[in-house]
Amino acid sequence: MGVEQQDENSALSRERWELDSCPVDIIAIGSQVVYGTVGLSASVPVLTERGLKVAALPTAMLSNLPHYPQVHAADLSGPWVADALHDLTALGIADEVSTVYTGYFAGPAQVVAVASWLRMLLERRPQLRVVVDPTLGDYDVGAYTDPEVAAALRKELLPLATGIVPNLFELQHLLESPPAREQPVDQIIKDARRLLSGRCQWVVASGLEGQDRQHGEDLVVTADEAAGIGYERLDVRVKGTGDVMAASIVAGLHQGLGIADAVEQAGSAVRRRLEARRIGRI
Repeated sequence: MGVEQQDENSALSRERWELDSCPVDIIAIGSQVVYGTVGLSASVPVLTERGLKVAALPTAMLSNLPHYPQVHAADLSGPWVADALHDLTALGIADEVSTVYTGYFAGPAQVVAVASWLRMLLERRPQLRVVVDPTLGDYDVGAYTDPEVAAALRKELLPLATGIVPNLFELQHLLESPPAREQPVDQIIKDARRLLSGRCQWVVASGLEGQDRQHGEDLVVTADEAAGIGYERLDVRVKGTGDVMAASIVAGLHQGLGIADAVEQAGSAVRRRLEARRIGRI
């Protein structure tokens, strides 16, 4: 029986059982909603539209955004996340993806599970790309996950990341700094570089507000350089733009773009979607 199970869980058996047995490009980890466009429900369509195959692992399931009058949610346990990741390894999926991309974590045990699995995977795949979108909150709603998640990310996951995609609120949260919506760019660059440890090569501080409130900027920070990518802001309050942004960056990197170019095209993709929504196309 054990031999049969091992054989049926092999990569070869996927050709027998799966309607689509093509190799997986991305493992995406985060929240999922039944109705709405946040978390995996926002990022997976972005990736698949770019021709990428995604294995999506939920950390939390919600009926809808918590902004509505009622919501029902269930968090997946740390052990379940760990077991699911080991199953993906047994299927050969962990050894074929280009990128592991993480978003929302409901609790620190999930972070520990993902980090433990990644450490083992990186031992044999040191070039694997790991993109962390530290989905902790924003100024308009505050922190919306377990307070211990930020500490777990700092200790466990950020040292394993190739790159990190926080908004300014999340950047300050990761550094245990007081939240301050208005900060000089030089200070943001300095703060972002404090996260460049371990494998981390870049930080994208996204959605920064310009002084005139009419323009915004995404800031790409490496150890040696910093580049700002400016744009005209749209007056919208929809949720999920950060998920679309991070997923678009992942897609661009997978397709060979450098980080600055990936961020520029990702920002354009977000604004196209917002403009399409404004004029009623989506």
